[in-house]
Amino acid sequence: MKLGELRAAIRKTKGNPWFDCYPFPGTDKTFRFYLQKTPLLEELEKAYPGGKAAETQMSFDAETGQLKPEKHDFQGISKDNPAIKTPAPAHEDAPADDDLDLDLGDVPVVGVTPVAGKNDLDDLLG
Repeated sequence: MKLGELRAAIRKTKGNPWFDCYPFPGTDKTFRFYLQKTPLLEELEKAYPGGKAAETQMSFDAETGQLKPEKHDFQGISKDNPAIKTPAPAHEDAPADDDLDLDLGDVPVVGVTPVAGKNDLDDLLG
């Protein structure tokens, strides 16, 4: 769909445009994002500086408000993107699981003397 047609369809539709995002590898679980028209129209102008005749490779369903890629080989965030189905490799600078062990059960609390039969709530309520 050309930029001019896409922008005109978005302006004419009732409600907010939306698109589905598939961020969970190997599943069909989605996030549905609803977009505000004015910022969307502004961002489309920035993304396609060629003017109204610029091809966006997107389609817009004016009845439902859905914005989606026209081609199936689109490498954005969609359930058909093979990169989405493959988990990202671990970063080398990521801490190992054992580095995050924060079991503080035996750490003494300095300056606090427990009182038999009382708890913090009792102290607050007098």
